[in-house]
Amino acid sequence: MIEQGREDYGPVQALVLGKRLFRVAAPYMWARAFAVDGLLIDAGLPEAGSQVLAFAREQRVERAALTHHHEDHSGGTLALQAAQVPVAAAAKTRRLLARGFSVPFYQRRVWGVPRRAEVEALEPVIETERCRFEVLEAPGHCRDQVVLYERAQGWLFSGDAFLAERVKLFRSDEDFGATLRSLERLVELDFEALFCAHRPRPSGGRAALRAKLEHLRQVEGRVRELAEEGLGQREITRRVLGRESALLQLLTRGDLSKRNLIRAILEGPRYRRDVSAALAAPPDGSGGAPSQGLTRQA
Repeated sequence: MIEQGREDYGPVQALVLGKRLFRVAAPYMWARAFAVDGLLIDAGLPEAGSQVLAFAREQRVERAALTHHHEDHSGGTLALQAAQVPVAAAAKTRRLLARGFSVPFYQRRVWGVPRRAEVEALEPVIETERCRFEVLEAPGHCRDQVVLYERAQGWLFSGDAFLAERVKLFRSDEDFGATLRSLERLVELDFEALFCAHRPRPSGGRAALRAKLEHLRQVEGRVRELAEEGLGQREITRRVLGRESALLQLLTRGDLSKRNLIRAILEGPRYRRDVSAALAAPPDGSGGAPSQGLTRQA
């Protein structure tokens, strides 16, 4: 069962979506799709196509742009396309949507399972009647993530590059090094409003993103100190981030954990095989080869 709400940020409007767990418990985490000046940024949950489409019509959306392939950001793509609303994404995201990708059991319960989709290429700059959005690569949370930066308005639509100031949990495939590099570049941008899909900061956004960067730097420093002392990852996790939630470990089978953050610092990323295969395969018209760093999307 899908629950929804709305948030008003002046010229930016948000559709807030959540899926009731087992039709009883409240949504574990809410996700947002933002509408501004005829552009929809992200497409909501797979089971919320009708809600996303109704919101798009209400906001007079003419086209949509996706920040990355995850199901809580791309789920409404087919519903929008069926209503003749063009959907665009960066090259890596296009490949993943076209080929399909695995969704762990717990994510299926929280978000749903998306269907394959062929979407249009995202331009380096999206121009609407009143706005100009620069599309910048920001990998880390996943390999295909981009953000949309509106320089004149001081807005950053960050996908999942933020999430929270003091992040303690990592998915098993998140890249700590790439996350740090993306954050280092993003905090150099001039913006006030941080439109995160899960925890928006309409004011103080740049400071919030900088706080996350500093937190992760401090965590990394302490983790490396303890590793040099010979401590194992389990003990380092306990000392730096606290004990794991047994329930979370059970529900996610360890895919979302504090220890994943520690491991990502010490060992690097563990990319999912289907994602790696999709990005390594010939593009077949769905985009070019993977690129590195936070750069303008080509």
